[in-house]
Amino acid sequence: MDLIAVELTPGAFAPYGDVLQTDDTPFYHINDGKTERYHDIAKVEVTDGHRVLVSINRSEPCDMPMTFSLLEKHPLSSQAFMPMKGERFVVIVAQAGEQGEILVNTLRAFITNGRQGVNYHRNVWHHPLFAFGKVTDFFTVDRGGADNCVVSQLPEPYRVVISQ
Repeated sequence: MDLIAVELTPGAFAPYGDVLQTDDTPFYHINDGKTERYHDIAKVEVTDGHRVLVSINRSEPCDMPMTFSLLEKHPLSSQAFMPMKGERFVVIVAQAGEQGEILVNTLRAFITNGRQGVNYHRNVWHHPLFAFGKVTDFFTVDRGGADNCVVSQLPEPYRVVISQ
């Protein structure tokens, strides 16, 4: 089954998380007017006393179209990724049902414009991080601890396709 990656917009991505971007985002000036602060653009969620981690992840690109059959979610925190050098990347997401299962009818694929990142809300199913086109460094904010990742198989393989 093909899943067409569409343009990432804050409205389309809202059920899954936050789009991290400065385009069309309100700001205010700080530091004697020398800095624009795009304030509180993501809801960072950590449900217990664990540390919030700031990291850099270096990801290898995947060939497109890409076939995938699993997603992961983080029940105890949000997870944010921002490309550090303006690279576009593909985001695959789905919502969780009442019992935490993957709601396949909410499965979506988005492609960023290179100036956007994402913050997955807690319990949102998503594909593990990968690059698009070239090796990409991602600035990452998430929760510490090894007990915060659930992986699940999809009922059938999907293929993500980039529309031209």
